[in-house]
Amino acid sequence: MNFTRLSNYLDKSVDEYKIPGVDCAVYKEHELVFRYFTGKSDIENNKPINGDELYIIFSMTKMLTCTCALQLLEQGKFVLSDPISEYIPEFSKMKIAASEQIDDKASAITTGRDSGKYRKIDEFGYAKNQITFRDLFTMSAGFDYNLNADCIKEAIASGKKSTVEIVKSLSQSILHFEPGTRFQYSLCHDMLGALVEIISGKKFGDYMQENIFEPLGMKNTFFGVPKDEDRLAKMAKRYAFDENGNPKLLPLECVYNFTDEYQSGGAGLISSTDDYALFLDAIANGGVGKSGNRILSPAAIELMRTNHLTGRALEDFYNLRMGYGYGLGVRTHLDRSQSGSMSSIGEFGWDGAAGAYSLVDSEKKMSLTYFQQIHASGEKWHDELKNVFYSCLD
Repeated sequence: MNFTRLSNYLDKSVDEYKIPGVDCAVYKEHELVFRYFTGKSDIENNKPINGDELYIIFSMTKMLTCTCALQLLEQGKFVLSDPISEYIPEFSKMKIAASEQIDDKASAITTGRDSGKYRKIDEFGYAKNQITFRDLFTMSAGFDYNLNADCIKEAIASGKKSTVEIVKSLSQSILHFEPGTRFQYSLCHDMLGALVEIISGKKFGDYMQENIFEPLGMKNTFFGVPKDEDRLAKMAKRYAFDENGNPKLLPLECVYNFTDEYQSGGAGLISSTDDYALFLDAIANGGVGKSGNRILSPAAIELMRTNHLTGRALEDFYNLRMGYGYGLGVRTHLDRSQSGSMSSIGEFGWDGAAGAYSLVDSEKKMSLTYFQQIHASGEKWHDELKNVFYSCLD
């Protein structure tokens, strides 16, 4: 392996694409084989990236949430076809739009913009299908990503603060399609996090701490922007591109955590490159981490990376990631001729609103963790990064 091309590409990301700072780690069979960071964590104060930064990882949270839920699946707590109304009865009878409401700009959703925010659904009936665990894992339940939905605002205004309380309010939503029939990126994994909390009997963040972070030695992953000075000082600043294509400072906040008590399973975690790389390394090696502790079985990981979409739902996902299917919370590579990707068939992972990216190759027992802190459509960069990475391998 020679990663010169990869380090050169990361330099290009900062110099030509004007990404403030980048940090990348590659593991193979529990060995760190590449680590490179460059650029600034804080442009205004001319502070260079030092590799110890904390990032709001947004949708990179999703793989961790799905891992928690898969741990409970392994224990026989539920099966994928179980209706979620067995655990949250409020979802037993759901309103549904009179005609299917699909966001045809699915790629915009992963950059942090709300889905469904400007749509008004006036006519509705009731869904025939129950929402199942599979529907939540695969974003096929019919929900959207409208953070300003009336049901959420009303729940918060009435004093509801916790993850489970606010997720229950989503039962007042009007579904955009019959559960299980289409794909639409949404708050499904927030709901999955609430179910982990209900089934385990532990606060979601505590469950993650006990069952993933501690076993893998992840010491800097947690929900919510930190309030203590030591951790706050390590936070990478957050940016977006302005109208001239230059980085513009944004507030250091995560709007997906609706309240101080709410823990968003879809987008609420803070983490570091070192920490997240330990998680991906475990997933790449059959569920066993560098620490020697197991967090998932090989069978569960195989189920995670298997495409679960068919028909119209798979067509929907192809609009988002050509040549890829969607497993249990992850993209999964199906067809090189469609994707144009040099990665292995079955390569999987996900990304985040501020440009973070994860890649797992179970066959090679390798993983790549990439963090940056600027909001933009990162699909082109991620495709380039992926191809450069694979070109470095023997």
